[in-house]
This record gives sequence, C-alpha cells and structure tokens, in this order.
Amino acid sequence: MRTTTPLGTLGKGLAAGVAGNAAMTGAQMAYLKATGGEDSTVPAQVGKRIIEGVLQRGPVPDSRIPLLNNAVHWLYGTSWGAVYGLVAGSLGPRAPRAGLAFGLAVWGASLVQLPAMKLAPPVWEYPPSSLAPDVGFHLVYGVAVAGAFRALD
Repeated sequence: MRTTTPLGTLGKGLAAGVAGNAAMTGAQMAYLKATGGEDSTVPAQVGKRIIEGVLQRGPVPDSRIPLLNNAVHWLYGTSWGAVYGLVAGSLGPRAPRAGLAFGLAVWGASLVQLPAMKLAPPVWEYPPSSLAPDVGFHLVYGVAVAGAFRALD
C-alpha cells in the first residue's frame, strides 16, 4: 500500500463505496427479478424525513419518490465507503474478506438506525427468511467495497 493522504484515502473510499453500491444494487435487482419482489422504499422514507423534517422543505411530491429512493440509496452506500476508506487507510492493507465484517457492520447500523427513526420494526420482529437476503446483499456490498479499495491502491 502506498502512503496516501487522509484526503486521498477518503476519495478512494468514496470510489470503493460506489463500486460496493453497484454490486449490491445488482444483487438486489437479480434477487427481485428472480423472486418477483419489490424494491424497498425505505431510502426514500429516510430522504423524505430529512427533507421535510430536518431541512423543513417540501412536501416531497410523489413523482419524486423514485428519484429520492435512488439518491439516498447511493449516497448512503457511497458514504459508508468513505468510512471504510478512512478505517482501512489507518489500519493498513486489508484483505477483501475484511469486507465481510464491514458489510455486516453496515447492515447492523441499519438495524439500529431504521427502528430508531420508526421506519422499520426491530430486528427480532422479522422472520429469519426475510433477513437472509438483506444480510447477503450487505455481504456483497462489503466485499466489493474492500476489493475496490484494495484495487485502487
């Protein structure tokens, strides 16, 4: 690993976050197509809460919900990539398998954040069969972030 400035490490983390988000989105799309499921609208609910509640703007028109859903999904995943970059940049080179732990950490964060915002029930109210795909998507995300970060070095 080359010596990189904190800003450079942050930039690599952001880029790795985009790569991880692309991998996760691809896995989600394939899963939804195979199962006939529907895309989650939770990212749009988070965005709407921020725009209308925190920023005191809005209301967000229904026609903008798909765009808001996509934007929040990508901003969230990219931002976590920055966190990975700063941690990995401080700790030194990490194998892509470190991404498994990172993906689980991001998933765990959502299990705290969303119930706290009253946008999802607590994790213990979900049947394991509904949690498994989400865990899988986050593992894909974490490994892709770790792999992309390492490849950018």
